Amino acid sequence: MTSDQWLAAGLVLIALTALIVGLRICRLRWHWQPETVRKLVHIGMGTVALTFPWIFSSALPVFILATIAFVMLAGLRYVPWLKTTMGGVIDAVDRVSAGELYFPAGIALSFWLSDGDPLLYCVPILILTLADAVAALVGIRYGTKLFATVEGTKSYQGSFAFFIMAFFCAFLPLMLYAHIAAPKAALISLITGLLTVLVEAVAWRGIDNLLLPVMGFLLFNSFVKLDVIELITNLAVVVILSAITFLYRSRSTFADDGLLTAVLVGYVIWALGGFTWVYPPLLIFVRDKLLSYSALGRDIAPHNAQSILSICLPGVMWLVAAVTTHNDALLFPYVLTFAIQLAILELTREIYHFPKAPRVRLFAASVGVGWLLFLPYVVIVHAVQPWLSAALLAIVLIALGVGLFMLMQRVLDPCPRDLRRWLRQGAVALAASVAGLGMLWLMLGSARA
Repeated sequence: MTSDQWLAAGLVLIALTALIVGLRICRLRWHWQPETVRKLVHIGMGTVALTFPWIFSSALPVFILATIAFVMLAGLRYVPWLKTTMGGVIDAVDRVSAGELYFPAGIALSFWLSDGDPLLYCVPILILTLADAVAALVGIRYGTKLFATVEGTKSYQGSFAFFIMAFFCAFLPLMLYAHIAAPKAALISLITGLLTVLVEAVAWRGIDNLLLPVMGFLLFNSFVKLDVIELITNLAVVVILSAITFLYRSRSTFADDGLLTAVLVGYVIWALGGFTWVYPPLLIFVRDKLLSYSALGRDIAPHNAQSILSICLPGVMWLVAAVTTHNDALLFPYVLTFAIQLAILELTREIYHFPKAPRVRLFAASVGVGWLLFLPYVVIVHAVQPWLSAALLAIVLIALGVGLFMLMQRVLDPCPRDLRRWLRQGAVALAASVAGLGMLWLMLGSARA
């Protein structure tokens, strides 16, 4: 770092300190609302961060500043004497949130990912700074129509305000800075706004302050490289997924944030892998849609964002690995994760309906239902050896995964739908898929020999 970089970093720290001190004074003197003060900190920090592409030539000073800011903000929350002298700026809201701690990390990662490119960096930071703050303030003041989330509720009014602000946070820089034609700029902004509002809606405990800039960059960076036809296709997929998801909303076992998460994850899978990789989660989703609340019992908690992520993330990890390494053979462990998840869901559902039925029979039936996901797989890989053998081997792996889950999850009647259960289920599916990939490699090696 040069002396100019150190000077710039020092000025940034002075500005952030002055922001916190000033808002502390305003809160004490004029009794400003805690959420208002918190969002003003949010806006102030984001505004200062917008200058980084023009004052820093590398990511190192940004990471240093992010570390210092993290320590300062953590001190305001957890160090007693700092809470006494400077408290009430970020920790007075009546909810559990670590958003201010995620904020510096989100900014630093965005700067690093964008390599300091002003457009690619500033659009996600603008969305984080303005759209997120506006959504919170509008939701508090005008939020009357609510939807359920992991933490409680959010409002449709706040989400709509977020979308409008996110649209303009992308549209104006594209038009004024990048000089992109209005139709393409509007399409990019529409899709970016729709997907980032989904991220904000399903995030909990302030993690949107990390996800919004990082996901915002990844989405925006991919969209600016597409032509108009490709952008229209992407927009159509988002709209179709949303329509399908919400068409039978009242008959599904999905909570509101679970539905929003399903749309977001479905789009990500389609964007990365295409329709070939979409069918396993889609079939699980359709299977769930066919079973209404009346069939399940309304006392059973619905699938929320945490459960959808636990079900889908192991598969998404394999998809990302396949895209990164250009290895289509990873479709096998990908399908296997969803097959195990489907079998476990089927088992817990059947135990709920038939608690006195022999567990062995329910176990075998659930393994069979899970293996049905491999019928399209066999067609996709043309049903040739060793792929057909791999699909048959999947029966053993699905049984292994379901059996391991039954050992880990002692309470099955009824099976809880808490975070621990979903983490166990996701971990079992991932572990079995790793074992399955190892067996697949052995089979391929034997076939070549």
